[in-house]
Amino acid sequence: MKNAPVRHALEFALLAPLLGLLRALPHGASRPLGAALGSLAHAVDLRHRRIARDNLAHAFPELDAREHRRLAHATFRHFGAAFADSLSAARFDRIELCRRVDVVGDHHVRSAERAGRGLIVLGWHYGNWEIISAYVAHAYGPMVPVGRPIDNPHLDRSVRALRQRFGNRQLDKRGAVREMFKVLRAGGRLGLLIDQRVRAEEAIEIDFFGRPAWTSPIVARLALKTGAPIVPTFADHRPGGRYLVRFEEPIWPGEVDDAAATGELTRRAVAAGERVIRGAPERWLWLHRRWKR
Repeated sequence: MKNAPVRHALEFALLAPLLGLLRALPHGASRPLGAALGSLAHAVDLRHRRIARDNLAHAFPELDAREHRRLAHATFRHFGAAFADSLSAARFDRIELCRRVDVVGDHHVRSAERAGRGLIVLGWHYGNWEIISAYVAHAYGPMVPVGRPIDNPHLDRSVRALRQRFGNRQLDKRGAVREMFKVLRAGGRLGLLIDQRVRAEEAIEIDFFGRPAWTSPIVARLALKTGAPIVPTFADHRPGGRYLVRFEEPIWPGEVDDAAATGELTRRAVAAGERVIRGAPERWLWLHRRWKR
């Protein structure tokens, strides 16, 4: 509900004590607290619990119902932990952030940037994805993460401030295509997510976990028209309040720019995410109706 000022104010009033508690507690306490809240959400949010179990049953038919239930509960706990962790991590300055992040694949970013055609940092709602934009800004320079504003404007301001640290500039997804091209043609870094369902008129069908999923072709179109490489990027938490950020080998666009090339590049991008999600399924957002009905 986008135009519900009273509801939004009440929601944020309920969230405010959590924000205050996270600021008062050591950062290491944020994940256990968030996981406990995730367990509570699993117990009371019947609709999203059903969505998660249904998605997992279709994605992993070889697993039994008990394992689907376990993974659904683990997903709630993980995203509760990731949410609390992200809010708590707002306290980090550049030095502290660098101290806490272990990096794999830095050379992939360096090689992609040497092409001088801009860079698409491609992420998923996996692990602790919110740490990516802050780390990229610290290590390589400011980037422009693209996303849909949160319906609650009070919470949106908090999340936007988190994403715009260290010189970043968030770009609202709706109607932003022209600005995305400007960022890449100027040699900038653009952050995009590719794992949410979009409207059929804006999408192409790509198999994801063996099922057709409406998927935005914007990542492929941006890459094909600008020559910008796509770097699949994943972040997750490690013990002791630390993080792992992993950059994978760039996906380079070809020289032919047509519908077939767009579909193939989108398939390669989606496959990169599916491969990682299969390794730790509880760390991806199964609570979203990703597949068409």
